[in-house]
Amino acid sequence: MNIRLRLTLWYTAVFSLILLIFSLAVYAGLSRSLFNTIDNHLQREVSEILGNLKFYTPHLAGGEDDDEEDRHNAAFEQNGVSLNYIPEAGIYWRLLNQDGIPLIDPGHFDGAPLGDQPLDLSQTRLQNTTLANGEPVRLYTVPFEIEHQGQGVVQVAESYRHVKEVQGQLILLLALGLPLTLLASSAGGWFLASSALDPIDRITSTARQISARDLHQRLNLSQSNDEVGRLAATFDQMLDRLETAFEQQRRFIADASHEMKTPLTILKGDVDVALSRERSPDYYRRTLKRVNQTTDQLTALVQELLSLARADGDQLLLNIETFNLNNLLTALVKDLRPAAAQKKILLAYRANEPVIIQADQAKLRRLFLNLIDNAIKYSRPGDAVILNISKTKAQAIITVSDTGSGISPEHLPHIFDRFYRVDKARSRAEVSARSSGSGLGLSIAHWITQAHRGEITVESVPGEGASFIVRLPLIAQAPTFEEGLE
Repeated sequence: MNIRLRLTLWYTAVFSLILLIFSLAVYAGLSRSLFNTIDNHLQREVSEILGNLKFYTPHLAGGEDDDEEDRHNAAFEQNGVSLNYIPEAGIYWRLLNQDGIPLIDPGHFDGAPLGDQPLDLSQTRLQNTTLANGEPVRLYTVPFEIEHQGQGVVQVAESYRHVKEVQGQLILLLALGLPLTLLASSAGGWFLASSALDPIDRITSTARQISARDLHQRLNLSQSNDEVGRLAATFDQMLDRLETAFEQQRRFIADASHEMKTPLTILKGDVDVALSRERSPDYYRRTLKRVNQTTDQLTALVQELLSLARADGDQLLLNIETFNLNNLLTALVKDLRPAAAQKKILLAYRANEPVIIQADQAKLRRLFLNLIDNAIKYSRPGDAVILNISKTKAQAIITVSDTGSGISPEHLPHIFDRFYRVDKARSRAEVSARSSGSGLGLSIAHWITQAHRGEITVESVPGEGASFIVRLPLIAQAPTFEEGLE
C-alpha cells in the first residue's frame, strides 16, 4: 500500500470519527433541547395547577358549603377539590390521591398507566410513557399536600411526537449526508495527499535519472518553504557536493596521470637513448643518475597522492605531542639553507620567544617544508625568503614570505587546489623540468593546517613577492593517535 493511499485512508478514518462524534452530539443536543422545552412547559403547567388548587369541606351545617362562591367559579370541582384552571391545547392532566384514586380527572389519560414505575409520592419524576390511544407523552408527576387528607400527586403530560419526528428527520439527513460528506472528504484527502507527494515523485524521478556521468539535474523546489521544499533543497545541495566531488576526482585523476606521464616519458627516453647503441661507462652513470632522480620524483609524487587519498578518507590521525615550535623551524631552516644558498637566495628565520604547541610534529615539519621549498623554488637569485613566528593567547602565527615575482590576483583563489600551478604568475625560468614540483605541495600544506583546526591564507602583490600565513591553535583540537586507536 503506497503512502498516498495510506494517508487518504487515515484522513478518511479520522474524519469519519469526527463526523460520527459530531452527529451524535448534534442528535443528543437537539433532543435534549426539545425535551427541555417540553419539560419547562410542563413545569409551568404544574405550577399553575397547584397555584389555583383549593380544598373545601362539603355539607356544612345550615345547608351551605365552605367557599361556595369559589366553587361555583371554579373550572373543575370534585371530591372536595376545586381548580380554576384551563389547560393549553395538547396538555393532559389529572389529580390523584395517595392511593392513586383520581381527585380530579378530565379523562385525558383514558386509563393510561401512571408511568413505567409504581406511584412514588415522595419525589418529583419526569418520564416518557404512552397513552391508551398510543400517543407518546412526556409525563411530569409532582407530589403535593391535601388538607386533612395526606398527600396527592398532580400529573401533567404533553405529547412528544413532534420530537420523534424531528429526530427521525435528523437521522435521515445524517444517513444521507454522512456518506456524501465522507465521499467528498476522501476525494479531498486523495487530492491533498497527491499534492503533498507530487514533489516526492519528482525527487524520485530525478534521482533515477542521475548517474555518475550526469550530475547536473536539480529539483529546483526550494521556493517552497515547507518540509518537502527543505528536503528538495537538501537534495540539491547534496547533488552540488556530489557533482563537485566527482569533478574534483576526474580532474585529480587527469592531473595525476599528466604529472606521472612527464617523468615516465623522460625516464623511458633516457633508457631508450642509452640502449640505442653502445655507450661509455660515464654516459651510463649519468643516465642512471637521471633515472634515479626521475624515480625519486615519481616516488615523491606517489607518496603525496597517497597522503591526500588517506586525508580524503579521514584515515590519517594526528600524533599529538607538546613541543617547542621554534626548535622545529630552526632545524628545518638549517636543513634548507644549503639549497637556498645554491640558488643564491637568503633564507632567514625570526623568532622573538618560544612557542609551545600541541600538534603532530612530523606533519608540521612537512607543512613548513612545503611552504619554504615553494618559496625558494619561485624566488630569483638575490631574493630573500623570511620565516617569522609569533603568538597570541590562543594561536601560533607563522609567516613564510618571499620577495619573488608574486602571484596574480586571479590565481589566489585556486592556490591550494591540487595540481594547480602558478607558472603564469611566477617565473619558472630558473626551474628546470626535473626540479619542478608536483603541484601538490600547497594542497598538502592546506590539508595539514585544516587537520590541526588551523587556517592558512596567502597575500601577494605581483612583482613584490608573496606571504603564506599559517595560524595554528596552541592547544590541540584534533583527534590524537591514541584516541583513534581506542
